[in-house]
Amino acid sequence: METKHLSYFKVENFKRFDSLEVNDIGQFNLIVGDNNVGKTTLLEALLFNERNYDQFLLNLEFALENRELATDKRINYVESYLRNKNKSLNYTFQFTNSDRKNNLTVTKKNINQLSEKEIGNDILLQLKLNKSVNIVQIDLDGKSKIKAVTLFDENSNSAYYHFPLLGSRLLYDEETFNFTLTISASNSKLESFKSDLRFFLPDIMSIEEGTSAINGDTNLIIRETNSDNPLPLAAYGDGFIKFFRCLLKMELSTNKRLMIDEIDAGIHHSRMKGYLIQILQSAKNKNVQIFATTHSKECLQYYTEALQELGYENDGRVIKIANTKSGIKAYASRFGQFENSLSAESEIR
Repeated sequence: METKHLSYFKVENFKRFDSLEVNDIGQFNLIVGDNNVGKTTLLEALLFNERNYDQFLLNLEFALENRELATDKRINYVESYLRNKNKSLNYTFQFTNSDRKNNLTVTKKNINQLSEKEIGNDILLQLKLNKSVNIVQIDLDGKSKIKAVTLFDENSNSAYYHFPLLGSRLLYDEETFNFTLTISASNSKLESFKSDLRFFLPDIMSIEEGTSAINGDTNLIIRETNSDNPLPLAAYGDGFIKFFRCLLKMELSTNKRLMIDEIDAGIHHSRMKGYLIQILQSAKNKNVQIFATTHSKECLQYYTEALQELGYENDGRVIKIANTKSGIKAYASRFGQFENSLSAESEIR
């Protein structure tokens, strides 16, 4: 199995970060820090995709949609991520078991800056149809590509697009519905999914497409072996919905990375360690690299215990984001370091 986990990451000119560098990244990374220091911003910076530029740029757009910031479709959403509008967005990154650092740059462009050859027929067509307001040049290790990005609209297939960041909002959405049905088409994936869900719902029997008796909307319903009355997913508690969405995103992120904002949101402390054990096991089985934020010292404690019980100590990191005199910095600590800090009751959040 090919491992494409990040071991090093640096982003420059991204939102509040002039330059943020993260060293010694693990497979499981719990991100801590004060309010408004940039924990969620780091998750958004990690949405870059060095293999699929279209998906990368859609990730950036959807991150604005996800945070309800893209209220005007005329905005240049790529520009909205730039701390300095006159500079490029720069990434430097390295993968596990590789000595090579890669460089990715995104530069916003105006149509008047491009030659006819650079524009090409595809960009001309999109501009003619007035569907694109974002033209960018992407350079990866010296190789350049001009992209014109079509924004999501009512006729797009955005509902079937996998966005690799799970936000802190707990209600399930259209993505949850569509991708659950996709997984349901595979018996092996569905059985594995239900097996994991039994941590919260031991009697789950099936996940099906159903129709709401109240408004006629199509949604997901769950049948349990001890009940004749199936219930919609939305009728279950916040903890189960969060767990459901985490496992679903995990399945879709196999051999990739997944960002989870406020991983402990909606989870009762009595369930926290077991919940984290299930999430870490699923990530390990599917070769998913996790970046997750938290404000909770309880979550830190249970994360430490979960890593120890599973024998994943070498894979775990705590990454603290801090606002210093020289700017925002990231400090990664390994298992022994953050375990000792917790044992000594030192503040590491």
